[in-house]
Amino acid sequence: MGPPTPKRGEELAQVITDLKSFYVKSAQFISTRQDLFPKQYTDTLQGFTDSLDPRDVRLVKAVIAKELQVPFEDVFCEFDEQPLGSASVAQVHRASLTEKYGGGVVAVKVQRPSIESKLMEDIANLKALTKALDVALPMDYYKIFSELEVQLEDEFDFVKECDAMDRIYDSLATAPLTG
Repeated sequence: MGPPTPKRGEELAQVITDLKSFYVKSAQFISTRQDLFPKQYTDTLQGFTDSLDPRDVRLVKAVIAKELQVPFEDVFCEFDEQPLGSASVAQVHRASLTEKYGGGVVAVKVQRPSIESKLMEDIANLKALTKALDVALPMDYYKIFSELEVQLEDEFDFVKECDAMDRIYDSLATAPLTG
């Protein structure tokens, strides 16, 4: 394959775009690990963190209504069709709640349908493959995929993420301003 170059990074990005799913999540992981991967690749793969093709807004609204178990229009009086960000696991939309639900402006994070099972199955397969090929690989990819697996498990738990954001908000709201 040759040494890493910006052109090779772009070629890798195109292959990942075509393959989607787990490979996009892997690209996000690689883009944050300059200690493990060449800079030419980590720089090129940064675009996979929040600007992927968004899901159709009709699908997004259907997922929301199914999860909330109420008609979409009962909860939201406004919903931006263009997401604020769209990544491998979810996308985020700005919305306004109806008065019945408090009337505030919110960010709505919607997980891509079936993405958790797809990604976790892909990781399990790659871990099994790297375990079998351990001696032939230049580094311990099993360990890398295991770390990615742990990160993904946290990423799928939106309630846990919300709790963490609430704790951060509470800390910032009660902390004295320093400058």
